[in-house]
Amino acid sequence: MSKKNIEKYIPQAIAVLERTFDDGVIPSAYNGYISSFGASIMQSGLLPTLALFENTAASTRENKEYLSYIIMQILTQSSDDRSLLRYVINSNEDETALKRKILDISIAIKLSIRTFKLDRGGEDE
Repeated sequence: MSKKNIEKYIPQAIAVLERTFDDGVIPSAYNGYISSFGASIMQSGLLPTLALFENTAASTRENKEYLSYIIMQILTQSSDDRSLLRYVINSNEDETALKRKILDISIAIKLSIRTFKLDRGGEDE
């Protein structure tokens, strides 16, 4: 974890979240998803975690795949790429360095989400 990189990614994360959730309200499920993302990478590994989060057949409250998309927008500075899993598989970048970047970005998103109003489906948070 690089505090310097995390701080660098926070403004980018806020900008992506503002574009994504233009009403300024984020479903609270995403707070839980991003909180478990880093722990899952540490326990299961990068590729298994990305496969889990990009599983479109999973029955979840919100679309977990969207979290990968948000990370991709920050990582690649592009909104064209959709699959973080495919990006990692096809990347020529050192896997350890790429994993560190993804973890740093996920922490920046985790911190940034907390600056938005979270929607609990009718309850204020």
